[in-house]
Amino acid sequence: MRTKIVVPKMGMSTVEVDVTSLFVKVGQQVQIGDPVAEVESEKANFTIESEFAGKVVEVLIQVNDTIEVGDAICVIETEEV
Repeated sequence: MRTKIVVPKMGMSTVEVDVTSLFVKVGQQVQIGDPVAEVESEKANFTIESEFAGKVVEVLIQVNDTIEVGDAICVIETEEV
């Protein structure tokens, strides 16, 4: 099953963030808790972690992109149990 990793809500006033680092690429295996991307808001930096285990099949953002809370970062192919 394909699942998207999205930018989580990071505070009451944070609406958009800048992508400062990407830690995944297509074909890479990830586990729950692995870092996927680092983003920066006006107030702080955040590391976004994978909520799923599986294989990265698509990366939807690039470093220096400005994205909004709820936007997809990448797509993970998870194993159905």
